[in-house]
Amino acid sequence: MGRAVLAFFSVACAWAQLANLRPETTLLAEVKEKMLDLLVNQPNYTCLETVERTRQTPGGGSHVHVDDTLRLEVALVDGKEMFAWPGAKQFEDKDIRELVSTGMFGNGNYGLYVRMLFSGAGPEFMYRGEETVGGVRLLRYDFQVHVSRSGYHLSVGGRQAVTGFRGSLYLEPTKADLRRLDVTAEDIPAELGLTSTEDRVEYGRVLIGDEEFLLPMESTLRMESKDSISRNRVRFSRCRKFSGESSLIFDDPELVVTADPALVQEVEMPGDALLTLELSSDLRLDRAAVGDAVTAVLRSDVKRAKQTVIKKGAVAKGRVILLDRSTGEYSLSILFQELDWKGGHAVVRARFEGLGGLTFAGRTRIVVAPDGVMQVPASARNMKGDMLLYRTLR
Repeated sequence: MGRAVLAFFSVACAWAQLANLRPETTLLAEVKEKMLDLLVNQPNYTCLETVERTRQTPGGGSHVHVDDTLRLEVALVDGKEMFAWPGAKQFEDKDIRELVSTGMFGNGNYGLYVRMLFSGAGPEFMYRGEETVGGVRLLRYDFQVHVSRSGYHLSVGGRQAVTGFRGSLYLEPTKADLRRLDVTAEDIPAELGLTSTEDRVEYGRVLIGDEEFLLPMESTLRMESKDSISRNRVRFSRCRKFSGESSLIFDDPELVVTADPALVQEVEMPGDALLTLELSSDLRLDRAAVGDAVTAVLRSDVKRAKQTVIKKGAVAKGRVILLDRSTGEYSLSILFQELDWKGGHAVVRARFEGLGGLTFAGRTRIVVAPDGVMQVPASARNMKGDMLLYRTLR
């Protein structure tokens, strides 16, 4: 009987302790528990990531230069972020710089920040009071992570460093949801040339299959040096479950191969062959983004010696790999990677060489720079029908 009374007294004390906790303390505990459960039970998933990259000069007023827009597929697989071009047949475990080799790019906003903060011991959170964000009452909690426990990597011009970071969580008390996360790097090494780095991630509820999960919706990465302020504004959309054993189907039908692979003959492309390609997909430079798929029709036979190995009419498939919007013009590069035709396929390795076809009166003039980049006047135009010349590499 004495043991029963003691047990009852212990449970009563525990409930009393919980009842005496402040609401902000119980909310934080509830959010932590939900995030840990999310990390364990959330499926592998993929979303379309659209990134607008801009620059401006510190103290230069409100003028913002739009560098370009990127579109990528990003997948969270077993807690790791993986990237691919939209419509790619598979994700590969490669460094993001193998896809995006120029300009500023950040990762971590898709899922890694949450893992750093809520898995393992995690940092200590300090309650800072209420704030109204977007008309919603949120509770703010600050945190700080020392460099010795940090996974926050910065890379500038080939120079890399791990820094500590601090930030804030913004929690919605009515739903016990994480709504916003701010992250700021601390003690950035001088050799990186950065004066500050900040990232803000907005979260919301998204359906994946028949279940609802808390996922990142938007983020803004800001990196400042003494010469420039760079921003990446990121939107996540079209999220769905991802399985390494299943085929991914994207809204990019031009990249879907319908022929029976067993009936397709692989042809080796001859070196130093001229490919005359007429763009067949809509390519509006005012709307396009780096990563967009592009198709073109081969307008002349490809020969090895005097023998035709690929007949005209084959479809070339590629992507926009550079689309820089500067005042007065666009800088454009398109990389073609394969040719498809009925019963055949060839891998393409070629460099852009120039423009083909006739020049019509009133047609916007395209200039080819020495580095092979097309300089196109910024007046909105559709490049569908333009003829491009590529030379295959040996």
